[in-house]
Amino acid sequence: MKLLQNRPFALLWLAQIISGMGDVLYTVGVMVTIFASTESALQTVGVTIAAALPPFVLGPIAGSLVDRYSRRWVLVVMDVLRAGLVLALLVLIRTVGVEVWLIYAVVAGLAAASTFYLPARQAIIPTLVPRHELVVANSLIFSTIQATMALGFLVGGSLILIWPLDLLLVVNGVAFMGAAVLTMLIRPHPQPIIETDLLKPQKEELPLWQSIVGGWRYLRGHAIARPLILMEMFEHIPHGIWTSGLMLVFATQALGADTAAWGQQNAAYFGAQIAGAAMAALFANWLARRAGWVIIANAFLSGVMTIAFAFSPTNLMAVILAFSFGPPMAIRDVTQDSLLQMTVEEGQLGRVFAMRNMFRNIIFMVAGIFFAWLADYLFIRWIYAIGGVLYLLTALYAVSNRPLREAQMGKETAVVAQGAQA
Repeated sequence: MKLLQNRPFALLWLAQIISGMGDVLYTVGVMVTIFASTESALQTVGVTIAAALPPFVLGPIAGSLVDRYSRRWVLVVMDVLRAGLVLALLVLIRTVGVEVWLIYAVVAGLAAASTFYLPARQAIIPTLVPRHELVVANSLIFSTIQATMALGFLVGGSLILIWPLDLLLVVNGVAFMGAAVLTMLIRPHPQPIIETDLLKPQKEELPLWQSIVGGWRYLRGHAIARPLILMEMFEHIPHGIWTSGLMLVFATQALGADTAAWGQQNAAYFGAQIAGAAMAALFANWLARRAGWVIIANAFLSGVMTIAFAFSPTNLMAVILAFSFGPPMAIRDVTQDSLLQMTVEEGQLGRVFAMRNMFRNIIFMVAGIFFAWLADYLFIRWIYAIGGVLYLLTALYAVSNRPLREAQMGKETAVVAQGAQA
């Protein structure tokens, strides 16, 4: 692929492959270990809760720092910190054994690091590739992440039966360090980075609190980013049913299957997303002209397919439906990321992406807690049916918002400019 001849982008892509594979094996190991120890959906979803809280607390600060300092160095430092946390958990497990609270604490630490890492990665992409290649670049990054997730869940669902958790932690720690080394070699095209950039603000000298407030005002006044992120907030309520913990409960209780079946469902979904990302790259120009309607159509599809999944009679049917989710969801995610990158000012990207992640994570956390609690009292199939209805309501909001409905990539229209000044 021509895009991979772009050395800075290729390094970022390789870093995602290495860190992503180790991370998903760790996630599988943690989920299965907690569920096997407690047999509680709520405690299993506690991993999701621990991962969702730090972005809510640190989101505004993270976004401002990502816009303020070298994004490359933010990525490097966060990878090193994540490696240290994983290896610290390994030492603690060897010392005191597997304790749920220890796992929660390390997961929260990893999530705190990711709060800085994710907006930095999303914001650095426009500095690595030409504007007209953003959709293709996002598609490749997205498909890479999904490929590692698919392989990780497929292998991890069975591997955890024979590998101890501490071995998975070693793999994860080494992967994070490898990703950090690759990221250090990246040099964004517009402004090459030197070693002293780590401690030198790159983009603004405003006090941190003014930078945070400015980001809030910018997002509130942006005619496309505001309704898009608001829609994603609504959408993350039903997203709470798709935690790994609740899917494990669905596989074991509704289908009478084992962890291998759970891994197959996740692998089918993430594997199909690879095809969806490839389709997004192939039809990039078409998506650019119809971005708003693509997002709306996928919200409706989410509702219909979630209801169908809720009443799937066998694991085979659940796997088929999980696979069917993949392509439209991938196209939607690539479209949403690209739309924000093309309509939001470069100097505001870190804050907008960080606030977006913050809102989505806190809602996902609360929804995950609620649905996990509900799973102890209500049959798991009905929980997924409720989620499907909520997706349909989200689609109704999206179709009622004209700027979002008419949104196109690469067109900074008058309404966007006026909104950003409001």
